[in-house]
Amino acid sequence: MSFPLSALCGQEKMQLALLLLGVNPRLKGVLLTGEKGTAKSTAARALATLLEQPFLNVPLSVTEEALLGSLKLEAAFAGKKLFQPGLLAQANGGVVYVDEINLLARPLLHALLHVLDTGEVFFEREGFSLKAPARFVLIGSMNPEEGPLPAQILDRFGLCVAVKAERDPALRVEIVKRRLAYERDPEDFCRQYAQKEKELRSRLLAARKRLARVRLPEKIFRLISVIAQEAAVSGHRAEIMLTEAAKAHAALKGRVSVELEDLEAVKELVLYHRRREKKTAPKKKKAKTPPPQPPKSTSKEETRAGSSPKKEPSSPPTEEEETGKSKPQPGLGPPSRPPEEKPFPIGEVFKPQDLSSSDTATPKAARLGRSSRALTLTGPGYYLRPVPYQGEGQIALLPTLISAALKGGARPLKVAPADLKAKLKLTKTSRLLLFCVDGSGSMAAQARMKETKGAIMSLLISAYQKRDQAALVVFRDQRARLVLPPTSSVERAGRLLRDLTVGGSTPLSHALFSLRHFLRTRLRQHPHEEITVILITDGRGNVSLTGKPPKEEGEALARSLRLEFPQVQFVIVDTETGPVRLEMARELARVLSARYFTPESLKADRLLNIIREVG
Repeated sequence: MSFPLSALCGQEKMQLALLLLGVNPRLKGVLLTGEKGTAKSTAARALATLLEQPFLNVPLSVTEEALLGSLKLEAAFAGKKLFQPGLLAQANGGVVYVDEINLLARPLLHALLHVLDTGEVFFEREGFSLKAPARFVLIGSMNPEEGPLPAQILDRFGLCVAVKAERDPALRVEIVKRRLAYERDPEDFCRQYAQKEKELRSRLLAARKRLARVRLPEKIFRLISVIAQEAAVSGHRAEIMLTEAAKAHAALKGRVSVELEDLEAVKELVLYHRRREKKTAPKKKKAKTPPPQPPKSTSKEETRAGSSPKKEPSSPPTEEEETGKSKPQPGLGPPSRPPEEKPFPIGEVFKPQDLSSSDTATPKAARLGRSSRALTLTGPGYYLRPVPYQGEGQIALLPTLISAALKGGARPLKVAPADLKAKLKLTKTSRLLLFCVDGSGSMAAQARMKETKGAIMSLLISAYQKRDQAALVVFRDQRARLVLPPTSSVERAGRLLRDLTVGGSTPLSHALFSLRHFLRTRLRQHPHEEITVILITDGRGNVSLTGKPPKEEGEALARSLRLEFPQVQFVIVDTETGPVRLEMARELARVLSARYFTPESLKADRLLNIIREVG
């Protein structure tokens, strides 16, 4: 006996979203995101009870066969092919609930959403295929701290509610009292709310019947378009869902025409998970740039139009920095004298473009969109689905027997090699972002290191949010060194980043050689780990390991890295500036088959032509 929906105390937005879903199944689903212990699963079950519909709770350990269906083993032994409905087919006409939906295996989540969109399960095994009806509404809950969902998946939910614990002490007391009363005697508690449940059910069913007659005035259509544009949403799904939610709200209020009140009530539920920040970055950058520029001296010479505010004839550091800027053909030969080592502040922190590439996957483990999970045949993990056996992995016994039985008919069972099925399993893995940063004197020119530090810090914060680890290698003077071993502490990485100085030569060859040693060691210890190497440099190496020209030597080392570590993803961030560019970093990216960025193009709102991987 489930907790009555009418007995829920507080959480008005969550209750409204669930009622709208109950009125209009075209909304497809509701995502409840936020704190634990806020009645998310209780409310989902209560909605199914109120509607008198089946309720299916999908566990995170579910297999693909359990979710979508399988062949009946008993029938297979008799030589017959009969479909055993999976959980989604059993939930036809009901409510499907997934707690911690952000932790559900991506292949299963995509399969679930596909069935949600089509309203049917398509089953195909051993030459046998059929379609089974599976029309349901989906309620998912998640804690954002445990990992995000990609925007493409979020968009599939019609409504989204940020659920928080009530702050009013009186309301909190009432919540506890009602919960204790329910646990003490569920039947008596439900009897107390039976009349309210009956009234709410009648109201909901009446709204469902009224929904088909609800119309939108032309001005409401135009307003919906304006609201979607102001929210900077992608595509038109937001407008469709605004329309459907407003119609459901009007029907719930007993009206057959949508009014402004209906739009106001549902607007945030539809846009919360779809709204994007407007592209105001250039304006912010202009606003932030002036503060460092005012001259510290009152000299008339400095205040003249066109003069540089930092140009002080008596300042030796400025002279060295100027030399670093104007040095002819930097990076092509050893510097005449090392510039002064100096730290630069961390530049602007921004939301970085996703560096993932859908082209990179290990031979036995494919990416699922979250860095902490992978598919494997040989490693540990829980069973996902059977696949044809190809000489490795654990045998999936039941699918193997079914395959053999169907081919043998009524004859004695014989298992042939072609009948063997292996277990495809979901395993936990980890992801490492290895930053390899050029700390040579050329990075001081035009304060490149400041912008570079801003890019690194942005990527570090993004890695922390995705539960990735990060490491930092700096190369300068004659060698490269690991200054930050793999860590998940963004604070520790930030401290090292702030204190990072620049100066000296560019030992790019040594950096690539050190990368090879690091990757060999790391992958021996963590064979399933996904590693992304982010090489931040202008590519102008000027220190040789073997006496060969630095450019030729660097490209040879890069080529060997690519061949030895095909499972590692490489990213080049080119820090070269100025009107004349040698584009050595771009050439290095070509040799490494690396994705190529500039610090500016890392900004997600500037790089619209790169498709984000969603797994």
